[in-house]
Amino acid sequence: MAKPPTQQAKAAASDKVRTTDRDWLSAKELATAIGWRAHTLRDALRGRRIAGVRMTSHGYSIDKSAVAEVAALLGPAPARHPKANGAQGTREASSLAAGKITS
Repeated sequence: MAKPPTQQAKAAASDKVRTTDRDWLSAKELATAIGWRAHTLRDALRGRRIAGVRMTSHGYSIDKSAVAEVAALLGPAPARHPKANGAQGTREASSLAAGKITS
């Protein structure tokens, strides 16, 4: 006769969906909401004390009520580097880097 399992079965991936009833956002969710790239937003938040933004052991936790304030404080997203938008290795990218073409 087989023994019954002693451990609880692991949750399927579909059971691990994030809940939407939280009162906070992750840095990635905030970046999407205000039009920034996640790593650029984390760099901008690093070392600043902003109301509603706290650093946890898993990253940043931003209160939903502070989204508008953080967006106003940080302003518009910085422009992407010319090579970061898919032009790497092309003649246009090398001309941009050499300063022959201005965008």
